[in-house]
Amino acid sequence: LADDNYAEWVIGMEALLVRKGLWEVTSTPADETRPSGSDNTKALRRVHRARGFGTRVAHRHAFWRLTKRPEQTMTSWITDVRRAAFRLEEIDASISDEDRILVLTNGLPDSYSQLVVNLDSTPPSELTIDYIITRLLNEESRQ
Repeated sequence: LADDNYAEWVIGMEALLVRKGLWEVTSTPADETRPSGSDNTKALRRVHRARGFGTRVAHRHAFWRLTKRPEQTMTSWITDVRRAAFRLEEIDASISDEDRILVLTNGLPDSYSQLVVNLDSTPPSELTIDYIITRLLNEESRQ
């Protein structure tokens, strides 16, 4: 755990505790000798979670500048965008599905330009994040 990986650490720890059957221990009531798991979680979040306007600006800037690397798989690209969006949510920055869709499509290389044009003609009611991800994965298979 470090100051720059708190969001990922939280997810990993929860998965580990669930797998070992210990997640319930973190939610049991506190007693005189032991604070509750919730109190410990709040304390860790307070120490390791960066916050403030400058942090939100930096994370937003990084989010909007994401681009898919040439050797990167589509699954990895989608994961990178989701991770960046999760980091924004963890610092209480608002992020919409439309923002996610825009970053997913704007960060694509030119070889995906025809897909993006086709998405522009898709009715707005169908443009969900799941629909976009499915189309991106299908397009990767096609290429």
